[in-house]
Amino acid sequence: MTQRKTTSLTVVYHNPSYGYMIVPYAVEQNMRCRIAIDPTIALLPGTSDEELGAAIKNGIEIAANASEADIESSDLNEFWKKTKYKGFCSFSNHFQSVNVTQYENKLRIEKWIATPRKGYVKDDSQRAIEISAMLTNAELGTIIRKFVS
Repeated sequence: MTQRKTTSLTVVYHNPSYGYMIVPYAVEQNMRCRIAIDPTIALLPGTSDEELGAAIKNGIEIAANASEADIESSDLNEFWKKTKYKGFCSFSNHFQSVNVTQYENKLRIEKWIATPRKGYVKDDSQRAIEISAMLTNAELGTIIRKFVS
């Protein structure tokens, strides 16, 4: 089996009263884990599918072009502090999470759920979907909206 090269990770966080937070991630150079990078794109609840899809594609582009991050010498993107929640633990109890991973010309979309330990894990009750990265902004926005509804 051939292994796919992951080119980027962007996470869409959603809360019905807050809206959406699109957060690009980069690879941390020493630990090789993913860490959130700036900028975070915030969208209001009434955002159209077209606007949502465009913001996600923008996040994907930022993540795909990001250089490796050094967690010790860079400011961490504490995106959750842009909400009323001051800690990631509280934030994760109130925001849904959808991972959008781009590889080659495909997008892999999967829902993640909050755990009792106050983080996110893959939602095994829903299958991830793989789609062409060439879909329109409106199509991508519609798909993501279905994942969080």
